[in-house]
Amino acid sequence: MIDRQRLRVWWDALRYTAFTGTDAPPKRSAGLRWLRRLTIVGWAFWSGFVTFHTVSVSSSAKTFNVIITVLPCLLAIRSPLWGWRVLIVGIATTPLTLPGIAGAWGWHWAPGLALTAALVFYLVGESNDQAELAWAGLISFAAAAPFVRDWRDAALLVMLGGIAFFLGNTVRQRRLAEEERRAQQERRLAEEARAALLEERAGIARELHDVVAHHMSVLALRADSARFRFADPDKNGRDAEIWQEFADLAGTAREGLTELRRLLGVLRSEDQALLVAPQPGLARVVELVEGVKAAGTSCELDLRGDLDAVPVGVALSVYRIAQEALSNAIQHAPGAPVSVELVAGRDSVRLVIGNGSGDSPKRTDRAVGGHGLVGMRERAAMLAADLEVGERPDGGFLVALTVPLDREGHAKP
Repeated sequence: MIDRQRLRVWWDALRYTAFTGTDAPPKRSAGLRWLRRLTIVGWAFWSGFVTFHTVSVSSSAKTFNVIITVLPCLLAIRSPLWGWRVLIVGIATTPLTLPGIAGAWGWHWAPGLALTAALVFYLVGESNDQAELAWAGLISFAAAAPFVRDWRDAALLVMLGGIAFFLGNTVRQRRLAEEERRAQQERRLAEEARAALLEERAGIARELHDVVAHHMSVLALRADSARFRFADPDKNGRDAEIWQEFADLAGTAREGLTELRRLLGVLRSEDQALLVAPQPGLARVVELVEGVKAAGTSCELDLRGDLDAVPVGVALSVYRIAQEALSNAIQHAPGAPVSVELVAGRDSVRLVIGNGSGDSPKRTDRAVGGHGLVGMRERAAMLAADLEVGERPDGGFLVALTVPLDREGHAKP
């Protein structure tokens, strides 16, 4: 049974190859494009020169043979298929203008046209799929077959043309494989970045769980104890309603705590144990600085403001950003002095960490990649904070964070 779909594919390939195709050469850099064009133009004029000096016919016939030798190469610069179509015209017509050339070197075509055919076949193979190449090969052989004397010449013709097509297509397949490899690499890096982003967000949520759970616990405790703390009788008889309202608030808070525990179970990885240590605050930035000094790195600390007045969630995120920034400073700029400035004001919390260039080669990729910076940006976005990360003019690195606070001292949404 005839597969109509397959026949349709081959018919479309035939129409594309013989009539409608306007293929383009592979995309390259500007330098390689100019080198390719110069090479093809040089090949074209060399082929025309060979044709001019190897055919002994009238001036009009010689001019026609030189033009039909040079023109396919020049057209192939922009569209190899159009160069090939003109070449087919030359293969089918030039033997009629060269009656005695077959006895001179065994072929009915000028030697320069053979050189042109080798180049054009290669360029067609470099720019088209196998189906188009199959039709190009069949049509080329059909155009040359009437002028072939025996099967040995036909076999030689098929072998030489096939080699040119094969070399071009091999280069094409290698280029396509390299492009696919680069695309897969880009997809892999994008997936890794996405996985790191999701993991960082989950980690932030796990840390903030304790903060939110603490507030919910306090809310439930105060609602439960309200009836005992405000036990004076109400003259209007509204004690029962008020106590019921507090009881409902306590129940809602306990339900919220239950859901928070379930959420933490979802966010926690299979191999990650439940964290029971209290979350760090801004006061522990001093411990981070002491750890940097213990590692042999000079580190200056400037603390200003009431650190205890900073909300717990804000303090936790600022601490984590400071921790990551100091870790990066030690890792990427060993030996360079580090400065830490932490200012807790009424309207904002300001953190600035800078370091020098260090003893190791400068790592320019730190400002644009790395999962630690992903976490910094996620925490800053969560707090609606301004985060500046980048290299300093002296070759060092700077991390500057500003967290705006509302009038009540909380991070602005």
